[in-house]
Amino acid sequence: MANMLVMGVDENGLGPRLGPLVATSVALRTPRYLRAALCRRGLALGLTDSKETGGFGRMGFTESVALALLKRGGAGLPGSADQLLDRVSPDSRRRLRACCPDAPTAGQCWAVDLPLPTFGGDVSYGEGLLDQLIGRSSLGIVDVQSRVACAGVLNAKLAAGQNKLAVDLELFEDLIASVQTRHGSPLLAVCGMIGGIRDYASRLSGFEPYRVTSLAPRRGQRRYMIDGVGEVRFEVDADARHLPVALASIVGKYVREICMRRIGEFYRQGNPDVKLASGYHDPVTTRFIDATESFRRRLGIAPDCFKRQA
Repeated sequence: MANMLVMGVDENGLGPRLGPLVATSVALRTPRYLRAALCRRGLALGLTDSKETGGFGRMGFTESVALALLKRGGAGLPGSADQLLDRVSPDSRRRLRACCPDAPTAGQCWAVDLPLPTFGGDVSYGEGLLDQLIGRSSLGIVDVQSRVACAGVLNAKLAAGQNKLAVDLELFEDLIASVQTRHGSPLLAVCGMIGGIRDYASRLSGFEPYRVTSLAPRRGQRRYMIDGVGEVRFEVDADARHLPVALASIVGKYVREICMRRIGEFYRQGNPDVKLASGYHDPVTTRFIDATESFRRRLGIAPDCFKRQA
């Protein structure tokens, strides 16, 4: 298919105790989608899923690649954490801040506007990697977006009967619809499998049921044709098998880490000895929760805006 549009969609932060859930998409335009060849080219440059690229001590690499993708994908190069959210999701700050119950609680996520790069990343290095990835091919990076659901939003939706898997799927659908609106169709959207969900047709809420046709499943995949959009796949280990999903995972990792760094730096204003935490189920995060308890209580931080309930 000439001039094919392929988007990868992945999530970061589905299971942590603290911080947001982030869904991200990266869309590529290419004459043909040669999955295996693109995956090999990315892997040779270290462009694979964010669990590999963004591990301990490697956030500088992740930042370099994420900023380069934003610049190449038309979002522009952000100079601060606020600008980052404005680039990847223009309505996120307004929408998320509207959910904050009061000013002290809002300060937890928004008072510290970090300058970028934060982790020692170098956008020129990231662009060099993308130049090597593209080479002489006609591969183009055309769109980079994220969607963010903070702890407060996740807890409110859980109280209303909507679990985090359903929220994650809604974010995926919003990204797919946005790319289709911006760039037209048909497109191929390859998504990471969401938790234990295997029947997506009955769960899709962003597209009318009559537009969704289930295709024959393949091993590790669930496939659908959505009228007016194109083919949407949910695939096990998609970030390891598909370059667009790996790139989305890298950007999403960066967006989530910036959000967590803002929260951590906010609490370090009250206690400089507080160690920054990932928000995941680890001893550092447990110590962070304990170390910030008295400061949170003194400020009146809403508990449901700090710690996720599930």
